[in-house]
Amino acid sequence: PGISFDGIKPGTTFTYTFPAQQSGTYWYHSHSGLQEQAGIYGAIVIEPKGREPFRYDREYVIVLSDFHPTQSPETILAKLKKMPDYYNYQQRTAGAFFKDVSEKGFAATVSDRLDWGDMRMTPTDITDVSGYTFLMNGKSAAQNWTAAFKKGERVRLRFINAAAMTFFDVRIPGLKMTVVQADGLNVRPVPVDEFRIAVAETYDVIVLPTEDKAYTVFAESMARTGYVRGTLSPGQDQTAAVPALRKPPLLTMADMSHDAMGGMDHSKMNGMDHGSMGGMDHSKIGAMDHSKMGAMDHSKMSKNKQAPKPDPFYTPGSGLAPRAADGGKVLSYADLKAFRPLYKHRKADREIVIRLTGNMERYIWSINGKKYSDAEPIKLKF
Repeated sequence: PGISFDGIKPGTTFTYTFPAQQSGTYWYHSHSGLQEQAGIYGAIVIEPKGREPFRYDREYVIVLSDFHPTQSPETILAKLKKMPDYYNYQQRTAGAFFKDVSEKGFAATVSDRLDWGDMRMTPTDITDVSGYTFLMNGKSAAQNWTAAFKKGERVRLRFINAAAMTFFDVRIPGLKMTVVQADGLNVRPVPVDEFRIAVAETYDVIVLPTEDKAYTVFAESMARTGYVRGTLSPGQDQTAAVPALRKPPLLTMADMSHDAMGGMDHSKMNGMDHGSMGGMDHSKIGAMDHSKMGAMDHSKMSKNKQAPKPDPFYTPGSGLAPRAADGGKVLSYADLKAFRPLYKHRKADREIVIRLTGNMERYIWSINGKKYSDAEPIKLKF
C-alpha cells in the first residue's frame, strides 16, 4: 500500500488479477503495517497444465509461521526500536565467561568479549525475538497438525515459511526427503535429511514411508528458541517421538565477516534476520543466513585456519552453518539446479550494487544507506 496501489480499505474487497505463467508452490501475505505477523497470509498452489517431472500419490501444504501469544506485532517492534536485544533470552552469563576461560584461557576470552563489545553485538544474537509460539498450518506443537498416508505411498509436502522473523530447520526423523521444487521452480531431485527454510521460501519435498508407523515432521527455529511439530500418520491416534531441541548456536567472527570486511562499522551491520518486520518485501531479503551466502570469499579470512569445504555456501568457522542432527545430508543452495532452465545465460549489460544496510541499535533498515522514503528509483532499460 502506498507503493503499487492505495490498499484495501476496511470493509471492502479487492480482486487481484494476474496471468499465471508459472506453476508451483507460492504464498501471499499482507503488506499493510504488521498484519502479516498477525496472521494475514496463506498458500497459493498453481497447478501445472501438463505432467510434472516427478510423481506422487497425495500431497499436503505445510505452512510454518511464528506468533506471539501475549504481545502484538506493534508492541514487539516498538520494544526492538528501544532495545534491540530486548527479546534475546539467551545472553551469555558470568558462568559462560568462566567456562570459556577454562577452555580458551583468560586472554583469549577477554579479547573475544572486547571484539563483540566493539561491535555492540553478542554471539547469541541469532534471532531478534524469543518467546514465539511456532505454528504448523495454524496449530502449535501441542495441537499437533496430523496428515494421513498409506504405507508405500509417495507423499508430496509443500513447505512454506510464512513467518515474519524465523528461519526453520526441518527434518522428519526416519524419512529421507527428496527436494523437487524450490520457490515454485522444479529442480533436479536432491535427497536430504534436513533443510533450512528462510523467511518467505518454499520447498516441495517427496517422502516415501515404507513402514506402517507415524513420523514426526519437526521444525525447530534456527536459534533453537522453540519448535513446532506435526505428524504423518497411518492411523488417527498414532504419534511418533518428538526430538529434543538441539543446543543453541553461537555466532563467530566468521559469521560477522570480521576479517573480510576491512574496517566496516559493525554497529550498523545488517547481519541476521533483522529485516523481516515492518511490512518489508521478504522475498528481497538476502543478507541473513550467512551459512548460505556465496558472495564473500570467506576462504581468505586470515584468522580462520579451518579449511573451506567444497560447498560454496558453507562459511568456515560459522556458528550458523546448518548441520544435520545425525550427520546426514543438509540441503545447500548449491544443490539446487533447475530441472529445465528457462533462459540461457548471457553477459550482463550493467552491474548494480545493492547493499542491505541498517542500524541494529535503532532497528532501522535501508538499502545503500537510504530508507525507502529517501531512495531514488533504480532505473533500467528494457
